[in-house]
Amino acid sequence: MSPTTHSLTMIFLRNAIEESPKTQKEIARDAGFVNANALSMMKTGETKVPISRIPALAEALDIEAGLFLKTALREYHPEIWMTIEELMRPKLHEVHEEIFYAYECACMDGPIPWSQGLGEALGGVFYLACQKHAEETEGKVTI
Repeated sequence: MSPTTHSLTMIFLRNAIEESPKTQKEIARDAGFVNANALSMMKTGETKVPISRIPALAEALDIEAGLFLKTALREYHPEIWMTIEELMRPKLHEVHEEIFYAYECACMDGPIPWSQGLGEALGGVFYLACQKHAEETEGKVTI
């Protein structure tokens, strides 16, 4: 990997380092690196981020380890990531897929900030759906 490579994993790491209140030396220490040079090399793309070090780096940077891991696996090992994603993806009913699709469309720029009002609104929608289902099945509960 050359320093000019635009690696998504490198960019993810670089942004996390820049947004951290810690110094690069503190991050390296907290992630278990002997010195910050290894971190500098990962940040500039001179070397890949070791998959096994992502949990420690995520903790040191106070970022979501799962998203960091997903980014690295998709880039470094796309075939492995696709297999994992396919096997681990829950099998959803068609209606559930529609709900998730609507959510994904709504949060194109990142997760939708959760609020009590949003929770109540969604609860109301699902309550109405449950009532409609009960009417259609004449109150019969099916498991």
